Amino acid sequence: MTEESQYLTFMGIRVHFTVAQPETALKNRVLLLCSPLITTFHWRKLIPELSQLGCLTVMVDLPGFGRSDCTGEVPQDHDLRASMLWGILDDVDSATQSPLSLWHLIGHGSACSTILRMANQYPDSTKSQVHISPTFSLELPDDRGQSMRRWYDVTVRSEARFRDLIEHYSGYPLDDYILDRMRRPLMRPGARENFLRMLRHASHPPQEGMGFCPTMALWGGRDLLMDQRSVEEVRRLLPDAEMHVLKSAGHFPMETHSKAIRDYLRGWIRYND
Repeated sequence: MTEESQYLTFMGIRVHFTVAQPETALKNRVLLLCSPLITTFHWRKLIPELSQLGCLTVMVDLPGFGRSDCTGEVPQDHDLRASMLWGILDDVDSATQSPLSLWHLIGHGSACSTILRMANQYPDSTKSQVHISPTFSLELPDDRGQSMRRWYDVTVRSEARFRDLIEHYSGYPLDDYILDRMRRPLMRPGARENFLRMLRHASHPPQEGMGFCPTMALWGGRDLLMDQRSVEEVRRLLPDAEMHVLKSAGHFPMETHSKAIRDYLRGWIRYND
């Protein structure tokens, strides 16, 4: 299995992605889209399984997050994001001489809204969509972002408070190197403004649903972001989806419950092959 880190530029904004080639003959193509609190690194436990299934896997840092550029007016609306991401997948298809391929679209957290938009933009290029810990909308204080700015400065800039925040939502202690990979990109100049812009967009849930492609949603029973309102939003947007709750998992199951995620993805990709 080989991995290659790359960038593509859209409107002067570099978007980072990593391409993992399969160990066996190429059978499927998978997008793993990061949420703002994770990077391409945090998908690492899933890659060997996907490789054995013959999946060419593209892991992408959202524009403005991870190793993607975060300075300037980085777009956070899902429609433009989706177009940028299809641009990356088209580039990968071109590099592998496989135009108009079908993709399994998999996202985490608030990135699931972008996955949903991608599937609606180009349904003929979407083989399936998978939503892990889907956060389709967030309730924010109505104070023009002042409290969120204070929260960001107090929490993200403190290593101890950031650890408390992530472990509160993960439900489990995480190793220092895992937390560092989450926190470091959020310390860059411009990161706070992009994060707050993302939150403003995330406060407005998508209006369009899942379409007609096979869809699965997975979330943790201990995920504090998946309250009753969030679960009802998932059911509204994904009414015909296959849904699974990992009872002991929190918001980052790719770190804490990777075996269960691998098992579900293995069955899902084989079934939809």
